[in-house]
Amino acid sequence: MRGRHKAWAAPYLAQHDEVVRSRIGKDDPFFSVSPLYLEVGIGKGDFIIGMAQKKPGHYLGLEKEVSIAGMAAKKTVESGLDNVVIRCGDFDFVYEEISSFRFDGIYLNFSDPWPKKRHTKRRLTLASRLNQMKDILAPGGFIAIKTDNDGLFAFTLEEIEKTDFEVIRVLEDYPADEVNDVQSEYERLFRSKGQKIHRIDLKKKI
Repeated sequence: MRGRHKAWAAPYLAQHDEVVRSRIGKDDPFFSVSPLYLEVGIGKGDFIIGMAQKKPGHYLGLEKEVSIAGMAAKKTVESGLDNVVIRCGDFDFVYEEISSFRFDGIYLNFSDPWPKKRHTKRRLTLASRLNQMKDILAPGGFIAIKTDNDGLFAFTLEEIEKTDFEVIRVLEDYPADEVNDVQSEYERLFRSKGQKIHRIDLKKKI
């Protein structure tokens, strides 16, 4: 579902520093607000925009694909929201910039499953990355994971056992929750095809 190259995306990102960060500084006042949330891999932005409209707080979205980030930024600008910012880059690339922040929640929605065995270390739910996420969570903070991929779901459960997260719930067939959750463009597509959505909720121990 990766989009085609958009020649306008990079210039658009550069022109809209009200919603785009080329680099995240420790003294950026946007991140001094609580609650603070992070979505890793925002796609076209439907989830993060919907959550920012539904649930108070400030939201940081990471997206590594420039063209996709451009589409998400355009939607954010058009929404008029002032509680969402976007950083173009993946988690490993941006981690140092955000390592001093403490997020109240992290969302992982339909992350790339990297199905080939030789690509295992690229998976976002590798135990070492989950532990990095734990380090930037506030005490009691959560990670909410959704995926349609059976292999990634099973892999993630195995990796969680190597961490000390508290597992709040594991659902193999997560029903749509229009009150507390938002569907991304990926989730809407998968549900329209009758695919099961898996969900895992983790909590950092206090």
